[in-house]
Amino acid sequence: MSKTHNWKSPGNDQIQNYWLKAFPATHRYIKKNFNAIIEEPEKAPDWLTTGITYLTPKSGDSKEVRNYRPITCLTTMYKTLTGTIAKRISTHLKEKSLLPAEQKGCHPGSKSCKDKLMISEVIYEDCTKRNKNLSIAWIDYQKAFDSVPHNWVEKSIALVGLNSKIFRFCKLSMEKLNTRLI
Repeated sequence: MSKTHNWKSPGNDQIQNYWLKAFPATHRYIKKNFNAIIEEPEKAPDWLTTGITYLTPKSGDSKEVRNYRPITCLTTMYKTLTGTIAKRISTHLKEKSLLPAEQKGCHPGSKSCKDKLMISEVIYEDCTKRNKNLSIAWIDYQKAFDSVPHNWVEKSIALVGLNSKIFRFCKLSMEKLNTRLI
């Protein structure tokens, strides 16, 4: 919770991160409920996995649907729970050496593209000074997250040997994700 932005847009629960930080007395109850949800994800309340999708205008004629961009806000509690799970998964991957160093965008604290650009710049400058030829290729998978099927995510989680309860929670919560359009 300490790394979250205080006033990020909340979802249906309308809970601001600030209040979760300001009332640490609630943390043990949140932990108890999160553990219960992970133990029996089918009993998770529907509001937990229901987002709110806002259509925000980009530019051009506001009567044209293509001139709007959807932004979905998930509940603060869902983001907190999945953030905790993501940290646990990251720790598991690091302990088992399952995440290659080349996958900088996946490492916690990484600046991903910024890291790669800085490394490329240093290599370029070094090659220029030494009069060496250099070829660099970048592959950018546009909207990669949106295009990855959930069943592939499920298989990947299973392959890395993650705790079966975490796997089950991830699988069921992805099936229950839905949104309200505003």
